[in-house]
Amino acid sequence: MSLPHTVIRTAWLGALTLAATMLMTSCTKKEGCTDPTATNYDPDAEKNCCCEFPTPGNDETTTINGETYHILSGTVSSNRTLDNDRRWLLSGGVFVANGATLTIEQGTRLFAADDATTPFLSVQRGGRLSAVGTASEPIIFTTIKTVTGGADRGAWGGIILNGYAPINICGTADCTAEGEGGSGVYGGTDPNDDSGVLKYVRVEYAGKVLGTDNEMNGFSFNGVGSATILEHLQAFKGSDDGFEFFGGTVNLKWAVSTGNSDDSFDWTHGWRGKGQFWVVQQDAATGDNGMECDNWETNYTATPFSEPMISNFTLMGADDGSANHGMRLRHGTKGKLWNGLITGFAQGIRVGSECDPHVADGSLFVKNSALWNNTTTYNNAGIIGMDVSYANTTNSVGLIGTIGTEAAGAIDPSTMDAWFTPALFKGAIDAADDWTVGWTVAL
Repeated sequence: MSLPHTVIRTAWLGALTLAATMLMTSCTKKEGCTDPTATNYDPDAEKNCCCEFPTPGNDETTTINGETYHILSGTVSSNRTLDNDRRWLLSGGVFVANGATLTIEQGTRLFAADDATTPFLSVQRGGRLSAVGTASEPIIFTTIKTVTGGADRGAWGGIILNGYAPINICGTADCTAEGEGGSGVYGGTDPNDDSGVLKYVRVEYAGKVLGTDNEMNGFSFNGVGSATILEHLQAFKGSDDGFEFFGGTVNLKWAVSTGNSDDSFDWTHGWRGKGQFWVVQQDAATGDNGMECDNWETNYTATPFSEPMISNFTLMGADDGSANHGMRLRHGTKGKLWNGLITGFAQGIRVGSECDPHVADGSLFVKNSALWNNTTTYNNAGIIGMDVSYANTTNSVGLIGTIGTEAAGAIDPSTMDAWFTPALFKGAIDAADDWTVGWTVAL
């Protein structure tokens, strides 16, 4: 017996609807958060969507002079962003762990607490700091005493980057060391290591002294590799060095060291990076060397040698009563330096006798530079001060503050290495291009 057409049609439509439903069900994946670290993690979700994460730990708040500050302390163990609509307070050592990236938005202000701790920010090996400001919205690290009163040098420990790049103090290829102030282990075998990006960052009132030979700086670059980007940085009124390199291969361009009590720039432990457009402005109240340049104070022939390349620097000294130096080349360092202006120091360039062989063979030199108004121009500088082909002069250069250059006798450093920006002048800041405007502060 045949079924009526209406029955057949109804059955056919029902089967088609069921098949379509099954097809849609099989093709539609359940949406939800698939990240186990999220607060709304869904173990049954097949398509990632809409993850929500808890506010990272240690984000308590405190009120100072009527303003709310979000407290940052301890270890940043996963990726985190500090936004610029909050004020941040660093309490104690803040560590960015291996595998984590701490991102700081442009225009963010971070304050070191005045709470009986030693605040500092330390990026551990394998961690990254992404702090990218702009000329109009720099990222500023300072002390809370700029708010409460009494801001002065040595209020906190500054910024420390620890990397996997080589250092020279062990005699082995995989040498490591512990940073000052318990700020972390550094060193390794990767010259191309990446510790992040810092642009338009100012550090104020850092360089806390913890004890003899245990002094923190404005910026400490410990075994940092060349994939790290450092541009437009200022260290202002620290109690130790403005910038210090402990080995590594990292490069630094557009840097200002202002009113720091010890050395404005310092390298040791086999630093082999490059630098360009460096400014030193000393304070008559306190200061030591414009540049203090070492291989290693314990073993002058330790390898890899400190052997940086630096061009376009302005070193402005001030008389604080000490025997300061524009450039102190010692403890076996090598290095190639061009296009400098050095003025206002007790000694312009002083070379330790242990570096005599490097001066003689040309692996340590200063060329195409002007030194004037120093009590003593050269001390044991050998051919640096005597060889006319080095094109060093004692001609004065007109400076307005730290701004001013001299074209005569300069050399284009980009012909020496492609990393350098072309610059046919001596000095760091050309009057036609004052790259310090908007984001730096003066004495």
